[in-house]
Amino acid sequence: MRKGLLLILFSWAFIAVGQEEIAAKVNYLNFDAFYESDSLIADPVLPSMGIPYAIGWKYGYFNLTKENRKNHIRIFPLLNTKGSFSNLYYNQVADLNIGAGFGLETELSKHFYARILFTGNILFRDGTGDKYTRIFANDYWKFPAFKQHLYTLQPQIRLSYTPYEFINIQAGIDQNFIGQGKRSMLLSDYSAPYPFVQLRTKIWKLEITNLYQFFDEQVKGKKINKFGSTHFFNLNATSRFKIGLFESVIFAAKDTLMNRGYEAAYLNPFLFYRPTEYGLGSQDRLLIGLNTSYQFNSWLLYGQFAFDDFVLKELIKRTRWWANKYSGQIGAKWKHQVNENIQLRWLGELNFARPFTYSHINPSTVYGHQGNSLAHPLGANFVEVYTEFGIYIHSFIIRPEFFFTQQGSNGEYGYPNHGANIYWPYNDKSFEYGYKIGGNGKVNRYHAGVEFTYRIEKLLRTDFFLHSGVEIRQMGNATKNYFFVMAGIRTALWNDRSFNF
Repeated sequence: MRKGLLLILFSWAFIAVGQEEIAAKVNYLNFDAFYESDSLIADPVLPSMGIPYAIGWKYGYFNLTKENRKNHIRIFPLLNTKGSFSNLYYNQVADLNIGAGFGLETELSKHFYARILFTGNILFRDGTGDKYTRIFANDYWKFPAFKQHLYTLQPQIRLSYTPYEFINIQAGIDQNFIGQGKRSMLLSDYSAPYPFVQLRTKIWKLEITNLYQFFDEQVKGKKINKFGSTHFFNLNATSRFKIGLFESVIFAAKDTLMNRGYEAAYLNPFLFYRPTEYGLGSQDRLLIGLNTSYQFNSWLLYGQFAFDDFVLKELIKRTRWWANKYSGQIGAKWKHQVNENIQLRWLGELNFARPFTYSHINPSTVYGHQGNSLAHPLGANFVEVYTEFGIYIHSFIIRPEFFFTQQGSNGEYGYPNHGANIYWPYNDKSFEYGYKIGGNGKVNRYHAGVEFTYRIEKLLRTDFFLHSGVEIRQMGNATKNYFFVMAGIRTALWNDRSFNF
């Protein structure tokens, strides 16, 4: 087997020689090539390869040879301080997040690039709310909570090495994203950072991404480890049309018989996981998906579809069987450059997930990390319409947003499990057939907000922002309203997911 694997790797390298070059530099996760460049090749794997934002103070190295004199190091501070007030239907909630840290970026050679972002946070809360009204998102490593405050860390570490022009190897602790939209039904950045190793290979018009992930969960006060192995084959069919095949398997570090560790069979970057899973006789969970996009000059149409599990005859009979688990997305982006200083941006998308999608029999195989979904933040059993419009005027940004969601019961408020909470085991379901999105205790949410942003320091990408809005929530015959406002100062190097789901 080892000889065969070496032969495959050698053949792969031989075929790839002379193909499109991959640089070592990596963009930040919030860089959107469609809006921020003129390229027709908007990479769906984020963060994308390319020259990152020039941030902070740049220093050259000493005693360098002539060919390495462009090598440098950048150092910069990080801020993530914000406060909010929410007037809920049952009480008032005030939150405060005090976050600060540092960033370091270096290019030792054209083959090696490294970036370290390290932010510490102290979170305070006065009052009680729910998961939809907290100002801090879930993308933190958490420490034990005290009565009203919580200490967290947000490490974002990424080392990138390009040994040959067609291969890039990355490793670190960070989030990853696959897709072109605000959300992703395949892999998103709404959960906490996690250790990973990534291999990216380009052959002609095909780019192959292999991602090896290390996750964990808290179960009854104990930490359990689990792993993920993800393939994404992305074909640039034309200069404007992309289509990609996604495959991801989540498996436990320990099963009922032994400590498995990282399953060696899933390390092979060329095998499809479904036959491998059957060959192992395991109960690992597998997600298969499709990602596609077509780009006009000022428009980008995109979509995703993910299969968790399904039986064709049950789909044809329309029995709404619980195990027909799938999700999807369809969306569009638009941009218009009014002049040198003004750009207009619009995005609209529809997302949905059938009941029990992404769920499994226990947390060690759920498609999640540290209690949150690796795909859409709502989990499953929902439909969502999301839209936003941005006006970018030099240092100012005005961005109104609106979304409507309908989600079925997630086991709260006395309703039985109806497949919304992906961490609730699917074998604890209420019945076999008749599941539909929004069934059994549905909640409708109408959410409208607007955010004003001003760049107060260009060199450090430091923004002041004010975000305010209202939400109407309907559950049965009851209608509840609330108002929220949030303001703060942050470094614009990541996606702030607060108050947008």
